[in-house]
Amino acid sequence: MLSERERLARDEFNDTQNETQAWLEEIEAERVDVHYDGVGLLKRIRFWLTENGVRRLLDDPDQEVRNFIANLRKVQAVPGRGAWFWSHFWMEMPEGVLYQESDWMREPVFDPGKEPDLYHYKFELNRYPRDEGNIPDWLRERVEQWEAERGPAFNRRIAELEEEFYVLTHGPRGSRAEREAARTGELPRMRGGAEFDLARDRVRAWLADSGAERIDVDISGLGSSQRVAYWLTANGRKKPVQAGEGVAEAVERLRHAQARPRYGAWLSSHLWMDADKRVLHQESDWMGEPDLGDGEPDADRCTEELEMHPREPELTPDWLRNRAEQ
Repeated sequence: MLSERERLARDEFNDTQNETQAWLEEIEAERVDVHYDGVGLLKRIRFWLTENGVRRLLDDPDQEVRNFIANLRKVQAVPGRGAWFWSHFWMEMPEGVLYQESDWMREPVFDPGKEPDLYHYKFELNRYPRDEGNIPDWLRERVEQWEAERGPAFNRRIAELEEEFYVLTHGPRGSRAEREAARTGELPRMRGGAEFDLARDRVRAWLADSGAERIDVDISGLGSSQRVAYWLTANGRKKPVQAGEGVAEAVERLRHAQARPRYGAWLSSHLWMDADKRVLHQESDWMGEPDLGDGEPDADRCTEELEMHPREPELTPDWLRNRAEQ
């Protein structure tokens, strides 16, 4: 019997196969090959399309297909083994079967000048833990380098942020506000609380009307640009959908409403709600590059982001700082 993790991975792969087949049928292509390199929060996904016997690199693949493929690395991760670093997907028509070949140990390859920051290697092991025997030497070396060069400063900063967060929610230690928060368990509302409540209420109503089991929302943003994707899960199948009435308006407010002085705004966020629990969950990434669906973040958007949501230098990821300075 499949575990919940295995069932999710199987269903995601099957949905990816269906979307890819429908796309190839629509454009009447003969074959597609996809090469996916990834580590940490960084990924490089390249499509080659074969039409009339000619194979070419595709700069603008179908975004729904790309989104499904991009999600596979995460859902196919295995505790103790981690996530694969490279995969080759291919499908030929009219067969319409998606094949996959993966490597869990080889070092991923990125474009020259776009190699991952050391942060991504550390994040990789935190996000997708591996048993000692499953950690390749190249990954171990880069994590050790991060721990030697960045670890002490990072840990100090984390301790400072935790203390700042404690003061923000409880008040200074020993204060009346701290004692009251400890006694009642009630913490002050965080930034964007009203906007989050509005999004929760509208998502909840939409989910109830749809009769689906779950809704997932992925948001990527930079500057004034946002890309939002919605999925409904019904009868165990997850499908992309258009946002329900009023939902998009509320969801698109969240990033700017939840921005914080000195910290900026998160760059990507995942929201989800299960129909039986009716609780809106949110998990956000404040440092990784957002996927806006039209290539890597350019200098203009990076500059706009820092103007709209200023960050302290130590809270600004290298990729955002470097591109804004170009």
